[in-house]
Amino acid sequence: MTHSLSLWISAAQSLNQSLAITDTQGTIQQVNPTWAKKAAQLGLSPLWDRPGLNLIEFLKNPDNRDLCPNAPMFLSQLNNILQGDCSFYSKEFHIHLSLSQETIWFQLEVIPLMEENCIGGVVLSCIDMTRYKRYELQLVEIISQIRTLRGLLPICAVCKRIKDEDNHWDDIENFLIRNTHAEFTHDICPDCIRVLYPKYSSILDLPANED
Repeated sequence: MTHSLSLWISAAQSLNQSLAITDTQGTIQQVNPTWAKKAAQLGLSPLWDRPGLNLIEFLKNPDNRDLCPNAPMFLSQLNNILQGDCSFYSKEFHIHLSLSQETIWFQLEVIPLMEENCIGGVVLSCIDMTRYKRYELQLVEIISQIRTLRGLLPICAVCKRIKDEDNHWDDIENFLIRNTHAEFTHDICPDCIRVLYPKYSSILDLPANED
């Protein structure tokens, strides 16, 4: 039993996610090295990087809302778990670092700490999601820049201009530039060369390997 407990403690100490354990009053009793290291990186030492902080009192204090804007909701869920009314709470949140102007994203999960079938506190787990959140935000930005034309486009059967949503007729080139991210480079097709520059059109009839 002692060996098994030692293995569990070693595993918790080795995890790459931040772990903290509170008692039934909401006071942090233990933190793993990742929790302490992350707290120090975020400039939250010495309040958050060691045992002793009472989460309930911290969340009740309105002066701490800058660090925890969703404090009332978190406090409510924390109390629900401690009272046995809820068995799991998960929340994505972020912290803005004023010095570096960085925003760090976390996924927080809270579960009850069971001791002999009784709730002895809670276990808090925080995973740094910043890298994935930045990818997500970049993807949203890329998607927002993609414009796709759909539906029926009124086009003149003679001049081939297109009527837009404001009932203005515009040539195809300008219409596509305004409504897509396409860019144009100009060239002359063989048929137009024959019409506009007939004396040069004979070069079009040469085999591909001849100049």
